[in-house]
Amino acid sequence: MKKFLILLLTMTFAYSQAQEINIKGIVYNATNNEPVMGATVIVVGSNKKTITDIDGKFQISAGENAFLEISHPNYETKKVKAHKQMKIYLMTKQIQLDAVVIKANPLEDITHSVVVTDDIKKGSQPRNAADLFQDIPGFSMQKRSNTSLEPSLRAFKYEQMNVKINGGSKIVNACPNRMDPITAHVIPEEVSRIEVVKGPYTVRFGQTFGGVVNMVTKTPTAENFGWHGVLESGYETNGNNLAVRSEVQYAQKKFDISIDGEHRDFGDYTDGDGITIPAGFKTDSYSVKLGYNPKENQRLAVNWHQKFGSEIKHAGLPMDSPKDNSYLIGVDYKIKKVSDKIHHISFKSYYSFVDHLMTNGYGMETPRPNYPAIDARSPVTSNTMGGKFEIGWTPKKDWLIYSGLDADIIKRDGNKHIVININPATGVPLDPPMVKDLKIWQDAQINDFGAFTEAHYKINDQYTATAGVRVDYVTAGINDPDPGYLAIYGGKVDDKTDITIGGTVSVKYKKDDLTAQFAYGRGTRTPSMIERYIYRFTVGEDGRDYIGNPNLRPEINNQFEVGMQLNKEKWAGGINLYYSILQDYITPILVPALTAPGGGCGGGPPKAPKQFWNVQANQYGFEAFFNYQIIENLTFKSDIALTKAYNETLDEPLAQVAPMTSHLGLKYETNKYWIDFRSELVATQKDYAPSFGETETPGHTKLDLRLGYKPMKGLSVGAAVLNITDEAYYNHLNFAFKNADALNGRRIYEPGRSFSLYVKYRF
Repeated sequence: MKKFLILLLTMTFAYSQAQEINIKGIVYNATNNEPVMGATVIVVGSNKKTITDIDGKFQISAGENAFLEISHPNYETKKVKAHKQMKIYLMTKQIQLDAVVIKANPLEDITHSVVVTDDIKKGSQPRNAADLFQDIPGFSMQKRSNTSLEPSLRAFKYEQMNVKINGGSKIVNACPNRMDPITAHVIPEEVSRIEVVKGPYTVRFGQTFGGVVNMVTKTPTAENFGWHGVLESGYETNGNNLAVRSEVQYAQKKFDISIDGEHRDFGDYTDGDGITIPAGFKTDSYSVKLGYNPKENQRLAVNWHQKFGSEIKHAGLPMDSPKDNSYLIGVDYKIKKVSDKIHHISFKSYYSFVDHLMTNGYGMETPRPNYPAIDARSPVTSNTMGGKFEIGWTPKKDWLIYSGLDADIIKRDGNKHIVININPATGVPLDPPMVKDLKIWQDAQINDFGAFTEAHYKINDQYTATAGVRVDYVTAGINDPDPGYLAIYGGKVDDKTDITIGGTVSVKYKKDDLTAQFAYGRGTRTPSMIERYIYRFTVGEDGRDYIGNPNLRPEINNQFEVGMQLNKEKWAGGINLYYSILQDYITPILVPALTAPGGGCGGGPPKAPKQFWNVQANQYGFEAFFNYQIIENLTFKSDIALTKAYNETLDEPLAQVAPMTSHLGLKYETNKYWIDFRSELVATQKDYAPSFGETETPGHTKLDLRLGYKPMKGLSVGAAVLNITDEAYYNHLNFAFKNADALNGRRIYEPGRSFSLYVKYRF
């Protein structure tokens, strides 16, 4: 009998083994079709499990009728019936009320994050894409107007941040006053996620001094093949702001097309003191995206985007914009899994053009107070082109190496034409009028050609190392120099050539719920066109003329960072500490010796200009967060960020550094509805730069309430009460009113209380 039982068990085991199949599969992110590394695949009802590799692939054996359970901390768990060949798409976990940080790849560092935003859950319509950064710790907003909002990361700003669209394209502002930053040319609702590297910790996206920001637009996936579309509209009471958008998309395995259009009509708003802020603008934008997949592992994408802006008021600048038009075309081609050693090959190219007009009255319904006594017009253009070629290769199982070449070529031109009809000092008409033509960009061009290699190595299950190096060859020159500019520099300004070397190295530790990392980055940045070649043009907040310096040296940022995150079942927390040694930091300095003779326009008193110089500086700070799930669906969220920066050469704080900022919030969210109460607490900024004309900025507290409901499939309704207490406040980085009668010199205050409604229908 005993022998019979042993024989029976043996036969049963052999039979079960014979019914098992060998399963090969790939796990994808359903949002962007990228492979998901580190997903756990379990055969339900057994102890068999495996982990997906760098390409999202897995292999496991299971019974013919078995089910697989696929899980990942950042995705919804999914159960599927087992087949020999499988493609599994995971949906990201429910998008939170503000943003959710996704870290899907264990080869990536904790200094990298991906922020996914959902416009309907914000309950209000963004002015431009910069609004999407409002709630990300470490970011602050610089405001010249409602459209010239621009994010600042840890006090790094302008060209110190490397801002890209879809990993390769960019739009460079034509206006020297930055009326038209890249965020003003992007349809906010098209942005599916924002990828952020908070420091010079990658070398793959061009020169990187203070961080990389990549705004990624939506791409069709296998989950939404067929016809789809979106209709959405929002209205905000404070300013009578209206936003309307529609999108139509058709996708299949081989081909997809998406057409997107939006209209924004925003008016002047009132601040917490009841004062009207000239902030109106109108924009119309559309985009067309075409995709073709010749083979399963290949994709060709063509993106076209065009924007038309009009009646744009810039309260913090001396002029407005009756025209701000742009277009961008990008072509991307990528081959995945070329061979066992070649992970991918990708090629990106783009061209963008900006046509911008600054004026104090011409073409505007509401001219500035000094028009038409002085008629000032500045038509300017910006042409930018470039591309990137990259190979990702895996010489061994635990290696992922990126190598490539990239280029950005920027060309700007434009003059300032001034007709003085009345002497502003005496009020006497001039006959004939005084005419001045000033060169703004002097027909300048900057060419940046770079080469890079970045390697990620998984040492073991706990440790990952990253190292990278890049070299940039940058040339800069002007083709139409102003005689006055030449006179400052000895009558001749030669083209400039800089060769810079940047790099990064980091080590990450991950075990169970704990992740820790140490990172070092050497970031470099060659001087911008403004810093080299602007000539007697007001580009700062102090109303002084600025003069470029062709002899500037490149900036160098030696940044050190240590970070730690702990994720438990009910709570999560983390902190990042960083310190930067800033060599040859570029900043404007007052130079009385360069005061223009003969006074200002129409006989006004002369003012000493500012000239760009290299100085030595340092910067340090931290960001921390703590989230706690109180009960099911109810979560407490908090974060805090602080940056301190000091100009060692001038013995004063660096200019334009935001004060300590914290967010506290409660959110209750189900599949049907959500309620979100959040607060922003900003400290008084007592560290300011007197040489920039800065003064102490008082702190403030702002309260917002957002809520929403999904009454039926595809339909969502969001609402918001913003600045509930009608707080009168301004941020430290907000500019002051210019050329605006009694409001001259007053900072731009943020909107007072406002009610907002947003409706979105997806079909």
